[in-house]
Amino acid sequence: MEKELVSATGEMNIMDASGHQQLKWSMSKAAEIAAAQATFDCLMKQGYAAFGSTKKMQAKHEINTFDPTMEELVMVPRIVGG
Repeated sequence: MEKELVSATGEMNIMDASGHQQLKWSMSKAAEIAAAQATFDCLMKQGYAAFGSTKKMQAKHEINTFDPTMEELVMVPRIVGG
């Protein structure tokens, strides 16, 4: 039986006025994790909603705290209606 491949990279897709930006980090590099954490915290303070999954192909669920072991995060800005 083959072992499941484990990703060593996390990815944050940030939706914004330009379309989207992408931030990747190595799960083994503390500096990259810290930069991703800082970006996550800053966006949450701006009112973004965060959705993530531990495996890239899984359905995303809403999260409130950064988890560097998640393979994929999607950051969505607050929608303002009028």
